[in-house]
Amino acid sequence: MYHSQNYANLDTQSDFLNESSYNFTNVKKQAFTIIYIFMLVFISVSILLYVSQVLNINKKSTKLLNLENKLETIQAKNERLEVKLASKTSLAEIENIAKHELNMVEAKTKETLVYNNQFRKKERYMADIPKEKFFLVQIYDKIIKEVVTVQAESLE
Repeated sequence: MYHSQNYANLDTQSDFLNESSYNFTNVKKQAFTIIYIFMLVFISVSILLYVSQVLNINKKSTKLLNLENKLETIQAKNERLEVKLASKTSLAEIENIAKHELNMVEAKTKETLVYNNQFRKKERYMADIPKEKFFLVQIYDKIIKEVVTVQAESLE
């Protein structure tokens, strides 16, 4: 039993294509809604990241200020210790300790000794070869002599 379709009936069946779900303006609204939601999420995430960075910067700034205060305290303590060290190692303080605590007295006669290290030593060569024979031996001995020689200076 085949029912033939009526052409008049075809127009009523094609009305489902005109429903709102297939309407172009409805698809356009859905696309704008999706873009709006995406932009809203993007802006929200951006704001959250910005706030977290500001909080992180504030935290680091506070830590930096605390470290700077600690540094100033340590530097002030270091300066006080340097002054205390200078006062304890001054000649007047050493003399005071020597006289009062160690019961030392000044010598009645003062004798000054001068050490002169300018006397000539016989040159001793590290190699057993006479210096007239080889020029390189002379250079080697001069280098060794400079390395072995020590010079001292006073702190003043």
